[in-house]
Amino acid sequence: MISQDVVLVRYGEIALKDSWTRQSWERILKSNIAFCLNKAGVDHRISGSEGRIFVHTPDVRAAAIASQVFGVVSASPAQSVPSNLEDISRAAVEVAAKTMERAMQSGAAIQTFAIRPRRFGVPFSSVEIGQKVGEAVRLATGASVNLRDPQMEIFVEARREGTYIFTEVTPGLGGLPIGSQGRMLAMISGGIDSPVAAWMMMRRGCTVSLLHFDSRPYADSIDQSKRCVQVLAEWTCGRKINFITVPIKKGIEKIQMHYPRATCILCRRLMYRIAAQVMEKEGALGVVTGYSMGQVASQTAENILAEQAAIGVPIYHPLIAMDKSEIIDLARKIGTYEVTMVTKSCTAVPNKPMTRAKKEEILQAEEYLDLVSMARALASEMTVTRIGYELGSVVRIDQ
Repeated sequence: MISQDVVLVRYGEIALKDSWTRQSWERILKSNIAFCLNKAGVDHRISGSEGRIFVHTPDVRAAAIASQVFGVVSASPAQSVPSNLEDISRAAVEVAAKTMERAMQSGAAIQTFAIRPRRFGVPFSSVEIGQKVGEAVRLATGASVNLRDPQMEIFVEARREGTYIFTEVTPGLGGLPIGSQGRMLAMISGGIDSPVAAWMMMRRGCTVSLLHFDSRPYADSIDQSKRCVQVLAEWTCGRKINFITVPIKKGIEKIQMHYPRATCILCRRLMYRIAAQVMEKEGALGVVTGYSMGQVASQTAENILAEQAAIGVPIYHPLIAMDKSEIIDLARKIGTYEVTMVTKSCTAVPNKPMTRAKKEEILQAEEYLDLVSMARALASEMTVTRIGYELGSVVRIDQ
């Protein structure tokens, strides 16, 4: 373990944006990282320079915490030294010695190493760093250089303000900082898929409101859905999530009475009509579903077309091309899988549901049932609960 005094935080897509957007999103990312560190009780100071964010702290938890913030590609605990070859070489020798000692204690011997240099605005080249620092490490440790497949890699990032030396790179979540994009209204059912879909949009920088349709007595997953929201709120960097519920029992009863085989498709159209109403109240820019192509009868291409034709609002399906096993793996990572493991089926689903619905027939059925007016009436019965984590400590960021 190095003598950490700073964590290097790397981001990806942000660096490709124009100057104004990049600076704005960097500020959001710094604020999000600071919130998560404060929540964990990590004393720190944050600064940034030329495509990097620096978390100044000796706390060994910082890299792992930062890596779990949307927008972070990777994080490395590092030791900082002045940007001259003598100090860099001396620090690299110390890092190498500690790394080799730790390996020896675990029963492994390090015999080969490589220096991985990068430079930004310093008066010496990456080649010079590799040669000078590599020779110092070789003489001090007796290990030999192997650039292709070394047992130990020592990374050296030399910058004008200082040089950072590290051996670990903790992968991050990637994506964009939450809060950098608009709000989305994610439909959440209490099953495995929909919380993952909401999380995927959060990873792309969107804040979310979550909409649950209370279909009791046909299905009862309101508590399960609320627990999913509580888990998702842990990923929001302090932003509260609106958990919205709308009762749709009356709508299901009317649909079943007139079009029993099309219950699922017409019910979904009713949900989208309601979501369009709620979207406007929430200031959201689109609706998000947990659909995965062909996973269940209602999620065939024909049915999706019939369900969503002429709805008039953007509908996003972030899981559409994912396999169920991929979705489950992600649900485990997020923390929602355990909450959604036991899901009861909706009893309103017909024995032989439509799998190849005709768009024209469904639109005619919607008009006959007047789902638009029904949706407006049901949306007026919505209830909203704000769920999230509050933090009282001050967020400190160097501009």
